[in-house]
Amino acid sequence: MDFKGINCPVCSKAFEETDDVVVCPKCGAPYHRECYKEKGKCIFSDLHKEKKTYREVYCVGEDVNEDTEEDADGDSAVCKHCGHKNSKDSIVCEKCGEFLTGASFFAQAAIDPDNDSDDDEELEKLKEQMRNVGPVMGSANFYTNGFRFGIDEAEDHDGVTSKELADYVGGNALYYIPVFSRINSFNTSRFNFAAFLFNGAWYFYRKQYLKGIAVSLLMTALGLIQNAVMYFKAGDLWEKANTALNASEAMPAYNEYISYMNSNCTPLEIFFMMLPYILSFMSIAIMFVCGLTANKGYYQKALKKVRQIKENNPDDDEKQLRKKIVRAGGINLGAAFSLLACESIINMAMMFFFNR
Repeated sequence: MDFKGINCPVCSKAFEETDDVVVCPKCGAPYHRECYKEKGKCIFSDLHKEKKTYREVYCVGEDVNEDTEEDADGDSAVCKHCGHKNSKDSIVCEKCGEFLTGASFFAQAAIDPDNDSDDDEELEKLKEQMRNVGPVMGSANFYTNGFRFGIDEAEDHDGVTSKELADYVGGNALYYIPVFSRINSFNTSRFNFAAFLFNGAWYFYRKQYLKGIAVSLLMTALGLIQNAVMYFKAGDLWEKANTALNASEAMPAYNEYISYMNSNCTPLEIFFMMLPYILSFMSIAIMFVCGLTANKGYYQKALKKVRQIKENNPDDDEKQLRKKIVRAGGINLGAAFSLLACESIINMAMMFFFNR
């Protein structure tokens, strides 16, 4: 819901686009976050008793952008994002998971460690609805604020809960937490295409620096050896083979190359001719290994880090622990881009040297 131009009921100042606005989960009244914290609760208790909304009482005639339309019979709420008809008291769309009120405060209130809201009944209602929908939707609000409502927050992972893992993962927890749950329950994972494509940079992105360095060095070494062998030895041998087989006129068949090598090359020369291709296949194999093992490795890393934080801070309350878990986890985009930049520079240097 866009409240631009509407006045905050506490300070009477009109909301701006950049304001941090929170919404009462019972009546939908908007507040500046600081104003809401100042009062400690919604000031429209009369609306709660009468089961009326702030919009229908105080926003009549106002231009307020809604994400929900009521059906003509008044018995359902139609989601503007997918058109699905939901029960009138629904908070999220049963089909796509979008917040029907457009107010991400509901989700934010549950995951914000500084939240002081005492509307536990409404928040539990939201969580239950999100669990029923499941973690399969693509709405912006769900990805931004509601990723953990589609899973069991209390699921135990050998002393670590799914909620704590979500705090550690941070970005894209909607992908990782269901994967972690599957690993925990069935010891099966899924292929991680990001790790397959970016290998070392992905490990840096997820703060697994030792693995990232090891994988990047190995891939760089394979590329360097491959180019060096082709430049100093294999290139000349393949050029001789192509000349002998008149490759400039037509591409010789595979068996013609095999026959030529058996007749005209020593075993060592055949080894050098095939080595660049073997090294190329090894690089691809390493990429597949990264894609196949990344999720399980990241799961074990997350479990280890969260356990360490909990063991090292036994006197901390839930909020303090969560802040430390969030700080330890998350992503490092700068490190990932730095590694990609270094790899690009090395690759360009090899191309310049070996293609002279």
